[in-house]
Amino acid sequence: MPGRSLGEPPRAPTMDVLRVLFALIGVASFVCGYLGLQEYFLNLEPPVRAHPSDLLYYDLQLFVLGSPPLDDGGPFPLLLNIARFSAPAVTVYAFIEAGRLVFQTELRRLRVRQARNHVIVCGDGLIANTLARRLRAGGDRVVSVPSGAVAAEPDTRRIARAARDPDVLGAAGVGRARALYACTDDSAANTAIALAAARHGRYGRRSPLSVYAEVADPELCLALQARHLGLAGQPGARVDFFHIDDLAARKLLSQEPPVPVNGEPPRVVVIGATNFGRSVLVELARRWRLRDPGDERPVPVALVDEAAGRAHDQLVERFPFLSRICRITAYDGGLTELLAAGGFPMPPDRVFICYDDEQRALKTALTAEQLWHGAPGSVVVRLDRLASLREAFGGSGERLLDDLSGTLRLYGVVRAACDPELIGDDLARVIHESYVAARLRRGERPENTPTLVAWESLTESLRIANRAQAEDFGSKLRELGCVLSPRVGPGEEYTLTEPDVIRLAVLEHRRWMAERTAAGWRYGEPRDDDRRLHPALVAWEKLSTEMRERNHDVIRAMPTILADAGFRIVRLREA
Repeated sequence: MPGRSLGEPPRAPTMDVLRVLFALIGVASFVCGYLGLQEYFLNLEPPVRAHPSDLLYYDLQLFVLGSPPLDDGGPFPLLLNIARFSAPAVTVYAFIEAGRLVFQTELRRLRVRQARNHVIVCGDGLIANTLARRLRAGGDRVVSVPSGAVAAEPDTRRIARAARDPDVLGAAGVGRARALYACTDDSAANTAIALAAARHGRYGRRSPLSVYAEVADPELCLALQARHLGLAGQPGARVDFFHIDDLAARKLLSQEPPVPVNGEPPRVVVIGATNFGRSVLVELARRWRLRDPGDERPVPVALVDEAAGRAHDQLVERFPFLSRICRITAYDGGLTELLAAGGFPMPPDRVFICYDDEQRALKTALTAEQLWHGAPGSVVVRLDRLASLREAFGGSGERLLDDLSGTLRLYGVVRAACDPELIGDDLARVIHESYVAARLRRGERPENTPTLVAWESLTESLRIANRAQAEDFGSKLRELGCVLSPRVGPGEEYTLTEPDVIRLAVLEHRRWMAERTAAGWRYGEPRDDDRRLHPALVAWEKLSTEMRERNHDVIRAMPTILADAGFRIVRLREA
């Protein structure tokens, strides 16, 4: 059941009791009125045998404060006297209740229109409802816009046109909202809603509107991210696109990162090269790279799928660092056939069963006993529709089924992914992780450098700095006549020349100076973070050789960072 929208007052339990009570009174009044009128006519001189239809008509008139047989006065039978007062009371209550509902609806609309710093969630499916609940649990005020309010017909073109309507967004208070999440079941509609909201919320705002669109196709999501990153920063709105499987894999591996087993890299099996399976493999490599920045001990990974070889080639093409961090062996075919052939490496330390067919995934987990040799929680099964089975296997309720002594873990993808803290910042996170990996390779230790922590533990000020660097990539590439392209399929990648590096390093230094100056920093020697003094806050011409080289290193690392995020640099024309 979807949660309550912003502005809707909580419905007291007594209201339901009161409605039932008056419904019973209405029925009793009708019965008493009918029997009382029948007795009243029989007591007249001479007695009158009224037709049942006449009795019914006169009885119904009691509810509107007028019945002709009663105009001459009493005395009236007891049942009729009861009905004379109880029937109008039911009518009065009905009018009051109707008025209350009308005014309540208008009040709710008024509260929505006057709301500030709230969050808008568009959609009424599993993702939208889960995200709305998480936002409310976190203390946010949420306006839920159901899909029916976005378009009356399930046609993508109509949905997109309706989403651009300022009245739809204005009614949800987008001009004063803090963030908007487009989570309908149609990715094209989500994109249209997000872009319309960004245009609508661009002007007259003190703080930028954050807009997030859920895209079901990971390649389309990457392409949309590339096109948005290619733009210069636009004041008033910040748009990002996210994919549920990527977020769920990030949450899973951040909670349970890969760890050595008996001093060696863990042996991992990924069953099902689905979107979630691929995301798990990429995130596994990211986490292991931070643990072993020297890339000296690759993680052995077995990828099992009917098209495992093709999936492996696509992943390595899209994320080149995978081949350094993981030693992936692709097994084309089903797990049962591979086990029967005896050529499958066993036993694994961690298993991820990622089939989209949830029954097939659960069946594989419960019948392939060769996978059960790892530590507790080592067999992860991707579920959404069947995620409620967690309780049966001993989640937080009474255990009804054995979870293989703790080995089995049922993982609800949507529930894990709908975390507002996870959504967005994909490229900024990769920038930070590349920085951490580079520093670790130089021998620096996290205990000596506070910034060498996971993205989830990074301070907000440093996150903002990484976001600013990511958002400036597009403007830098335009200086060279280049654009970002998703690494989907073969393509010709542009290699930065040394003059390119020097040119972009100057721009990076200017961007960094503007960012620091806006934050209250000024020139001073030596560096003093408490007083916000920095010796590099000078023009490029006055910058020391060491500081210039740092900017050169930032630019030289840019192609690698973009490749780690799934992008390549493509030259369109001469600058």
